[in-house]
Amino acid sequence: MRLFPNGRSVGVTDAIHGAVEWPVVLLFGLVTQLGDGWFLFVLGGALFVAGEAFPVLGIDRRRALFVFGLALTYVAVIGVLKGFFGLGRPPGAMEPPDLAWVPAALAPLLERFTTAEGPGFPSGHALGTTMVWGGLALVVEWGSARQRAVGAAGVIALVSLSRLVLGVHYLVDVVVGTAVGLVLLGALYRSADGGTEPGRVLGVAVVSGTVGLLTGVTFDSVAATGGAVGGWVVWRAVADSMPAHPTNREEILAGFAVLAGAGVLFGALEAFEPPLVLAFAGAALAAGGAVGAPLLGERAV
Repeated sequence: MRLFPNGRSVGVTDAIHGAVEWPVVLLFGLVTQLGDGWFLFVLGGALFVAGEAFPVLGIDRRRALFVFGLALTYVAVIGVLKGFFGLGRPPGAMEPPDLAWVPAALAPLLERFTTAEGPGFPSGHALGTTMVWGGLALVVEWGSARQRAVGAAGVIALVSLSRLVLGVHYLVDVVVGTAVGLVLLGALYRSADGGTEPGRVLGVAVVSGTVGLLTGVTFDSVAATGGAVGGWVVWRAVADSMPAHPTNREEILAGFAVLAGAGVLFGALEAFEPPLVLAFAGAALAAGGAVGAPLLGERAV
């Protein structure tokens, strides 16, 4: 028996996407980056490196790594779910708006922001945004718990809406993605003792990535598993010696340099899609470098 035997469309995506003009599409193409994998990696990694020195959202590094671990777990989990269901996207999801007026150098970037390919159920952006931004609301100390919850809910709602405006998901995709994200976040927060035991989240990422390999050995599943393994192994090695708080600005800057290197490596892997062995090793090195960045920054200065 097929899931959604009559299809997933209830007309919402067609109505929203068909009613907007290209300026709105481009605007929501930028909004959707708040839930894109690259942004969640940068957000979690920057919070981890800066610790309590991070503007507004600063927290101790263990809880910051919990947030970064949520990003790694999301990548592994969404690969498993999409590989299992294998359900496509709305027609035209890969067709960008008319960008004839855009400089040639910017066109590929804007096309990436406004289109999507591959399986569409559930929405990875909705799931990842719910986990990471929801995780932030649980562990940071800015404002009241209610204010943080409202802020996170606002980001989740905007990113979910952006997937419909762009025409790359059905309504059921983002609803299920958000629901799964909430369930996973609650379970991981409890398992990680309120975010203070991030190694447990990284362990879940490893298990999820391994399951993803069983459902299909692809570049994405191999890279997701490699990143999870690299982050988990490095944390196991440095957990006891990792400084809980940054001691000076130079240490933070050095840590950001390491994090930037990890980000460049991740970007190169995604751009060139090397053989699977290199994809695994490169992702492990990049995620491991990000997890080890604060300690490497401290030792560098």
